Amino acid sequence: MVLVAAGLVALGSTGCATVVSGVPDPAPVPAGATSQAADDPLHIDHPKNLKAFPDPCQLLSVEQLQQLKAAITGEPDQSEWGQPKCTWRNQQFSATVAPDTVQGDGLRWESKIHGDEQGNPTAEVSGYPAVHGGTSDIRCSTIVGVSDADALTVHFTTGSDGRGNPEYAAPCAMSDKITGLVLANLPPA
Repeated sequence: MVLVAAGLVALGSTGCATVVSGVPDPAPVPAGATSQAADDPLHIDHPKNLKAFPDPCQLLSVEQLQQLKAAITGEPDQSEWGQPKCTWRNQQFSATVAPDTVQGDGLRWESKIHGDEQGNPTAEVSGYPAVHGGTSDIRCSTIVGVSDADALTVHFTTGSDGRGNPEYAAPCAMSDKITGLVLANLPPA
């Protein structure tokens, strides 16, 4: 019995899988190998919990809305995928926050549409992969992956009185800024 155990130890030390009770041990992982998740640009290492705020009008605090010079009261509505969303409007701009915890694609679908040629994210907000869509000189949408299955969309549109505001001259910077504020409010998943 000792001789068999010594043979198994010697066999295991040469890099081959060993068998104990009929179940093979996994073969050793070669040095420098990475996991598939680490190679996936859409994988979220530190997911956020979008479901923590069932009312998207609560995703921005009153202080944040004041900092943005936004309307304090949001207008609830429903997104294209059937989930609640919220829009804050005034003459300067409108901003809409639309969580997606139902489709299960995270950022994958939006990256195929708005990402690079390989369908990868083209932006990052607060360390989370993102893409921009619906862009023009007055509007931009930031879609950010908050987990492998969930995403958050933030639409920003400059209003009639905001057209002369230099801060709104880069609408994607504004949608990214608002997205970052929302991300800061979300707890870990």
